[in-house]
Amino acid sequence: MKETVGGEARVAATPDSVKKLIALGATVLVETGAGLTSAQADEAYTIAGAKIVKDAATGAKECDILLCVQRPENSVLDKLQEGATVIGLLAPY
Repeated sequence: MKETVGGEARVAATPDSVKKLIALGATVLVETGAGLTSAQADEAYTIAGAKIVKDAATGAKECDILLCVQRPENSVLDKLQEGATVIGLLAPY
């Protein structure tokens, strides 16, 4: 998922971590431009085996696990399937 908090340059998954997840049998969806602030191009994710989706809300409909750094926007959370897991720092305070 592309981070939307201003100044956030981290990305929850790199092409290397995507390769590892795919090797474990996962299907990985990456939002277009998710890694740009971390110098990770969409093409690198595609080469790693990920499917690029146009936005986080579209991808959220299909995922069982959502990786993020900051808390996702409500529009993304509302699209998650019941029972989906969100993994990230989330900064609750």
